[in-house]
Amino acid sequence: MTITDPLAAPLDIQTVVADLCTVNQLQQQPTMVVAVVTPLQATATIFPILQIRAQMQQYSVWMRQSDLQGRIELVFLPGVPPKNPPRWILALSLLVLTILSCLAAGTMYRGIDVLAQPLRIYEGWRFAATILGILATHELGHYVVARRWGAPVSLPYFIPLPPPLSFTGTLGAVIVQREPMRDRRVLFDVGLAGPIAGLCLAIPLLFVGLSQSTVGPMPTSGFVQEGNSALYLMVKLIMFGKILPSAGLDVQLNDVAFAAWIGLLVTMFNLLPIGQLDGGHVAYAVLGRYAIYVAYGTIAFCVLLGIFVDSTWLVWGAIATFANPRHPAPYDDTTQIGVWRILMACVALMVLFLLLTPAPLHIVP
Repeated sequence: MTITDPLAAPLDIQTVVADLCTVNQLQQQPTMVVAVVTPLQATATIFPILQIRAQMQQYSVWMRQSDLQGRIELVFLPGVPPKNPPRWILALSLLVLTILSCLAAGTMYRGIDVLAQPLRIYEGWRFAATILGILATHELGHYVVARRWGAPVSLPYFIPLPPPLSFTGTLGAVIVQREPMRDRRVLFDVGLAGPIAGLCLAIPLLFVGLSQSTVGPMPTSGFVQEGNSALYLMVKLIMFGKILPSAGLDVQLNDVAFAAWIGLLVTMFNLLPIGQLDGGHVAYAVLGRYAIYVAYGTIAFCVLLGIFVDSTWLVWGAIATFANPRHPAPYDDTTQIGVWRILMACVALMVLFLLLTPAPLHIVP
């Protein structure tokens, strides 16, 4: 976050915008300086220079569209974000706890009571390796692209949630955004890199898991029925030559296949165009401030699915709502993302539809 200081030294606006912009209007306010300017070059070119010059005077700068044609607004706030060192100990500690938690979940999936036989926890390694591999690849996709752009992000932090509180052993992982992204292009690339990277591992692992699973009669009680997405149905059709479940038959997922299915479900949730979810990043990069209407529409969709199909969607809608469906603007909110990224956004929307799982889990007592 930017630390504001109303007693900071006055901003020398002409030094900041020299050779980059022409100042048309200037407002000196107690805690900020707002300048309406005419850019002399492309905004993507001038903003990094403006940012460096402003930070040299201990100011942070935001660039946004002006109501006047051909002009933009520069908003300067005193203070710059602190540069915090990576918190390696915290990240590694959470990773170790999450590994143990996922091992426990995988052991219980194999029908072993890990609380009664804790020394057999290692037998959940296939489930743990699959789900943690997918999550780690997802987060590393975000992290690598963010570092390539020089974006201010933290290390990936895994979130353990051991059974019986969770059948997955984890609530996933997060990367903390220390300050706004530089522009919409960075926001788009970082947001979409995670789901793409995760799917590149989850889909092959699903094929591997299904190749080691069997098709047989569905139990009449005491089981959990995983939900079907269009992609999941297609993969089962490719592997077994039939739509499953059907005629009382279904695939009996082994631990790798079940963990890969969870990876698809997590990716679907992250692609929802709401707030700080990956899909929310993509939606804001494409639509700007109008992305909030897509977010509200998606939350309403979650509520309808939760009422009429599966209550899990009510939980997801509540999480998205309380986490703030409104996406914060990047520093440069004027530079457009270009045609290729818009096409990629359309592909991401198609992937979301393929992964959409109306009834994620059905527990039969």
